[in-house]
Amino acid sequence: MRRTQVCSTLSITHPILQAGLPWVSNPELVAAVSNAGGLGVLHPTAGLDLDGDLVSNLQANIRRVQRLTSNPFGIALYLPHPRIEEMIGAATQDGVRIAITYGGSAALYTGTLKEHDIVVLHQVSTVRHARGAEAQGVDIVIADGFEGGGLRGPDKVSTMVLVPQMVASVSIPVIASGGVVDARGVVAARALGAQGVQMGSRFVATQECISHQNFKEALVAAIDSGTIIVGGDRWPTRILRNGMALRMKENGLSGPENDLDAWEAELGMAVARSAMLEGNLEEGIAYTGAGTGLISEIVTVAEVFKDLVDGGQALAKQLA
Repeated sequence: MRRTQVCSTLSITHPILQAGLPWVSNPELVAAVSNAGGLGVLHPTAGLDLDGDLVSNLQANIRRVQRLTSNPFGIALYLPHPRIEEMIGAATQDGVRIAITYGGSAALYTGTLKEHDIVVLHQVSTVRHARGAEAQGVDIVIADGFEGGGLRGPDKVSTMVLVPQMVASVSIPVIASGGVVDARGVVAARALGAQGVQMGSRFVATQECISHQNFKEALVAAIDSGTIIVGGDRWPTRILRNGMALRMKENGLSGPENDLDAWEAELGMAVARSAMLEGNLEEGIAYTGAGTGLISEIVTVAEVFKDLVDGGQALAKQLA
């Protein structure tokens, strides 16, 4: 797989990022991805008990990753979180050098992170926000297409359309995210001008991921229509198609459509924990990307990378 500027900036071998998914981006998964030459990304909630302390959990997990790999890894930071400054403090104290920020304006904490020599990747779903992120000094933007799992951008722009427009609009590297699960997606993203990809669901269905076996098996069993969008136009959220998802699609959110509290109560991370970490697929929801139907087996992270690298090289030769 050809190296890109993303590889140089992040000091990685392959321009492949593991998305920092809530609850299930555990140290063993993160380290396995980094050891395979990609960028593992830790989420502060990984393995967290419902009554556990978020910052203490993050600190323990950072140190666990550092014991498992000497390669670079990153942390995912939800910018509107009320304890964001404590999480940044924990990351800087323990020597984290890469942060993936999302959910808010890059203007909020990019300067603070850069003051600590942290490489900042900012996730956005529109060209306008990519330009704003570049102006704030981020190093890389992640083009978060509508095919991705979890809360989506209200503009609902697909990865195929978003990536080339973003590449044409900013001078910093662009990483494609949303619907990429195999070598074909990687090659397609590169053809669109992306200098790397971010993948979530594919890494959930690995042996190293802490996600519940029920969730992993549901990903493998999913077909092309295996996900569904709920949450209305204001809070479009892609989740695994199950009984809960279908009921939610029919009934909508119980509160006002624009009410964030209603979204948090019915589609927020606490509800997702039940399915993703505990395996309750009947009463919980599971953030899942639209590419889930392309996942056919639960394998190791090393096997995922072998398929991506070897498959990408074979496809490149076919297309040459």
